[in-house]
Amino acid sequence: MRMNLAGMVVMGLSVVSAAMAQAPSAGPQVGDPAPAFSLPGSDGATHSLAEFKGKRAVVVAWYPKAFTGG
Repeated sequence: MRMNLAGMVVMGLSVVSAAMAQAPSAGPQVGDPAPAFSLPGSDGATHSLAEFKGKRAVVVAWYPKAFTGG
């Protein structure tokens, strides 16, 4: 069955609207374990949360205006 351009547009919009209608994930809650992640450090190396497993505490800090002119 061939579909014309209007039919394809309607079908595409239906798929997009259905995807947008799904409830967003709630994300992590207080007390949940942190998800695995890796970030570049100021030393040029990439550090992952797994490197610090078993340590007492991990602090992730960032400065939005660091190294900017403003």
